[in-house]
Amino acid sequence: MSHEKLTYSGTECNNYLYFSFDAEYFDTEKITAELNIEPTYVMIKKEPVPKSTAWEYRIDAGNKIDLESYLQQLIDIFEPKVEIINGLKSKYDLTTRIQFVVDIDINPESSTPYFGLNKRAVDFLAKTGTEVDFALYKADTIGLLQKSDE
Repeated sequence: MSHEKLTYSGTECNNYLYFSFDAEYFDTEKITAELNIEPTYVMIKKEPVPKSTAWEYRIDAGNKIDLESYLQQLIDIFEPKVEIINGLKSKYDLTTRIQFVVDIDINPESSTPYFGLNKRAVDFLAKTGTEVDFALYKADTIGLLQKSDE
């Protein structure tokens, strides 16, 4: 497909978000043990890629557009562990991040996803020094890009 680019995710919306610990290299098993939470994904630094190590806990939202409720689920899991999170960050020189991965349907009839950073979310981010990132992709659920290739 000639229109396929890094920002094109295909013909379905698959939204998700995750909380991660990141650094060049660290023992992800120690994070799992101290948090008592199994990660949904682990990436270990290798040459040439990946360039860093990550411990991630992901919540899938599928094609749902209310991402705020999924953010609240993530905070429900990690908010009681603020002291452990901060201890891990200090002990292993880690950063933390909440990543939103959002597909925006190019169908003009579709709603765009929304999310809010309410006071509770902002408080959690501030207490843990967690960064927020957004990765936005286009989803073509109506085949518009395929039609233009014909």
